[in-house]
Amino acid sequence: MIVHNGISAPIDGRTLARLRFRSASKFLAPLAGLINQGLGSVKKSGATPMGRAMSHLLTAGFNDKYPGLEIDPGKVKLSDGNLDNPPEVELALHGDRATVSWSTATLNPFNAYDDDLVIVCAYNVAARCAVLQEGEVQRKDAEAIVVLPAEFLEETTHLYLLTHTRDGKRFSRNIYLGVRTAENRIVNEKRRT
Repeated sequence: MIVHNGISAPIDGRTLARLRFRSASKFLAPLAGLINQGLGSVKKSGATPMGRAMSHLLTAGFNDKYPGLEIDPGKVKLSDGNLDNPPEVELALHGDRATVSWSTATLNPFNAYDDDLVIVCAYNVAARCAVLQEGEVQRKDAEAIVVLPAEFLEETTHLYLLTHTRDGKRFSRNIYLGVRTAENRIVNEKRRT
């Protein structure tokens, strides 16, 4: 199959698949530790956590077609499971700090516990670096703070939230909180529950 956009030279399907795979691999590599934790609890034969994240990104995570292949950060899968995420999640920026807060009300007492751990991840694609919140944060704490490194302040930074039980056996599906710009604004705020 030949794909042609009318502007550049035609490209075959295999080359397009390699470009998509390379983009997805480069995007997910700095998140590998979190992916292994968040998708490692779901056991599927023959599939590694990174393989499942790659598969999801390759099938559902690209916005545009060639030559403008672009990954939608809101469609990245870092974790998966049936544990409830905190409700009413809000993101605020104060200089080099991103503060994520949520309601402590439990929507389903059988699927959310006060001692569930909440992970907030800030990911800067240009710096190829991801950082997590300070210390261990439980659902009942209602707030997590991520201190952004200096290189994050000059580029866009994507923020994600996920929860897991204290024993690390059950996870929620991650939520995309939005993107922080170099101007210290939040844009493109999306939430998946």
